[in-house]
Amino acid sequence: LPDHIWEAQKKGKGKGGGGQDWTPVWQPHWNKGGDKGWGGGKGKGKGKGRMSFKPELKVWVGGLAEGTTWKDLQEHMNQAGKTKWVEVTNKGFGIVAYGSAEEVTSAIAALNGSILKDSPIQCDLWQKPEGDAAS
Repeated sequence: LPDHIWEAQKKGKGKGGGGQDWTPVWQPHWNKGGDKGWGGGKGKGKGKGRMSFKPELKVWVGGLAEGTTWKDLQEHMNQAGKTKWVEVTNKGFGIVAYGSAEEVTSAIAALNGSILKDSPIQCDLWQKPEGDAAS
């Protein structure tokens, strides 16, 4: 090869790409994410979820006012212990996970009937939904 072509290939320019990995622009749907490129890796908010906590470490919170965010609930529930994970559903209830069963018991005792955003909330042990063996 002429020197100028060989140098260009070595730098990753020109034909051959200088031995660097080359990924086609189009990838089959099932192949995406292998290189943490498009659609790969964990995005924001995709860490631990409700399923990864044991039921005895979760508190069911009912009676949430409309517009209550997970941040609002987290701040309120942190009064009883450091929350590990908080979710607010669109059905008017929330799920809060703690690091220990003692924190769960403490949170239920301290915060059941407390007021969050002008609405009294109910706190109870989390129960697996019917037919949901994964929670």
